[in-house]
Amino acid sequence: MNRNVDYYKTLQVHHDAGQDIIDAAYRCLCKIYHPDVNKSPMAMERMKDINIAYGVIGDGRKRREYHLEWMRANVSKPFASTMLNRDKPSPVPDPVQEAKKEEEAATRVLDEFFCETVNERWENAYQKLTAIDQENIPSDDFLEWKRAVSQVYKLGNFRITYFRKYTNCDYAGVVYPTIYQFSVGLTEMQISTKQISEETTQKYVAYDGVTWRVCLGYTDLKPTIMKFKYLAQALPKMDKDEVFMKAITKIDLLTGLFSLGGFVEQAEREMLRSQRYGNPLSLAVVTIRPLADGDEVPDENLLDACISYAAEILCANIRKTDILGRCNRSSFSILFTETKPEDAVYALDKLLDLCDTEDYLNYEIYSACAPVYKGSMEQIIASVAEKTVLREKNPDADSAEAAEHMKTKLGKYKLSDILGFNKKGKNHF
Repeated sequence: MNRNVDYYKTLQVHHDAGQDIIDAAYRCLCKIYHPDVNKSPMAMERMKDINIAYGVIGDGRKRREYHLEWMRANVSKPFASTMLNRDKPSPVPDPVQEAKKEEEAATRVLDEFFCETVNERWENAYQKLTAIDQENIPSDDFLEWKRAVSQVYKLGNFRITYFRKYTNCDYAGVVYPTIYQFSVGLTEMQISTKQISEETTQKYVAYDGVTWRVCLGYTDLKPTIMKFKYLAQALPKMDKDEVFMKAITKIDLLTGLFSLGGFVEQAEREMLRSQRYGNPLSLAVVTIRPLADGDEVPDENLLDACISYAAEILCANIRKTDILGRCNRSSFSILFTETKPEDAVYALDKLLDLCDTEDYLNYEIYSACAPVYKGSMEQIIASVAEKTVLREKNPDADSAEAAEHMKTKLGKYKLSDILGFNKKGKNHF
């Protein structure tokens, strides 16, 4: 380590530069003077000096030792201070620690700015801006802008991440000694639709010699104000009840599966993806028809019990990539993604084998399966539903034993009583 050489000057960096600036300067100089790029004999000597300089100030421990000597040689001290502190030299601040303190101070100011914005204390947020921003943007325009934005979006959480530091940087015609760039992740809700979205923006914080200030970056807010006022008037109004009702119409309340509308919406997206990538797609329709004892006509409660049982089995055993929904009162639709028809038939048989194991519920299963190419999904479902045929009952099922189980008492009631609770008015739950 040669203390008589100015390694900061060799790497063309400020003596207070952070480690990231030194690393970037070294990489930049290597691209200019490396022997693989520059064949000049002088470039080789220059590259040696660059490597020596980076070996010293690119290392935290060596840099602290060198920085003490550099400060003694390059920073003049008042005579009185020298005499009083001859035996106790003043400590030289660690540039790494100083840079960290600067970053924390800049982050704190930006955090305060967004906290005031979230809480709609926009007058306080305005005071965090640089002097040049306050000169370009009057306070009234800033407040009108924030009010217009708040009619369209509601700011929620925010996350600040340090990105980069600039020294002697020009911003809006003013040269600041230090400017920090941050990446800010915003969570915001659109007022009209209640939709939550994630956005990322870049923000700058400048040191004006006295304190840290947020750089706004606008010179005229009038066009932006008019845009958000127009959006507030043009966007459809939708209250929370409408949002809730729109959501539940896509879900079948009995089974918790997709309703016909919800299934069609998901299936059409998958159909477009299939057409884009050329993946096979197959659709199956499964119809459940309950059978009552003797000459009785199956009631609604028995159908609901059969549908609930079959839905639970199907939902627990289909692949996560497949789509399952209830397409009408007694039928399910299953979309097998990236599956050829013959493979879909095999998978469907496996699922229906599981549905045939119930001894207490007596029902027939009708099914059909067909490939999907393009067209209206509702029409495709209706077409496949017309082709459903009766599936042969599992030969292992013992109908006599099942009938006997139906007479078995579960505590106070028989199972047949429980299935008919709603009809008989005995539902105590």
